Amino acid sequence: MEREKSPHRKRAVLGPNAVRVPRREGQDRIKAPCAFFGSGVVGVRSAGRVLFEDREAQQVLCVIEENGAEGEERRHGVRDGQGQDIGVIRRIPPSRRLLRHTWRIQQPDQPEIVGRNKWAAIPPKDAAARAAGKFLGGLVESALFGGDDDGQVRDRTLLWMAGEEQVMQSVGQDFQIKAGWLDRRLAFAVAALGDR
Repeated sequence: MEREKSPHRKRAVLGPNAVRVPRREGQDRIKAPCAFFGSGVVGVRSAGRVLFEDREAQQVLCVIEENGAEGEERRHGVRDGQGQDIGVIRRIPPSRRLLRHTWRIQQPDQPEIVGRNKWAAIPPKDAAARAAGKFLGGLVESALFGGDDDGQVRDRTLLWMAGEEQVMQSVGQDFQIKAGWLDRRLAFAVAALGDR
């Protein structure tokens, strides 16, 4: 969606299928496309997804290839339009049944980035205090406003850490990059793969 429904716009405006970056344009908040999805292009070996720089799908930004699996771990190589390696994205299965998978991003000459549920990334002593605060806040909200009756499942929040540095944060399909050294194409690739 390029432009959301607003008081002066009756319907949302859809644009091409793309990775988008939010920005302001006058009073409107738009989501401008910065990488376009495509299924493949002649001359580029594509077992996976292709992102393009242009709407016409002529200039390859990056190719996401499935590099097989090691056990239940899935690996995706990311290459630029000339076939040079940009990095590797790995989906790591959970170590215990009730947990969810985690992600790893490997970018050449940079520390490994670990994408983990925000609760798993918080030190245990802080997590207990936050959980208690959320629980009490939920009780108060439920008492005052009748709770959350829409039954919607909330998007998972991931903190993407390289050691102690937060590189980016994602909430569902929304990503916020915080480290200048991260190759944006790797973030686009993670968004294209989705948290599944």
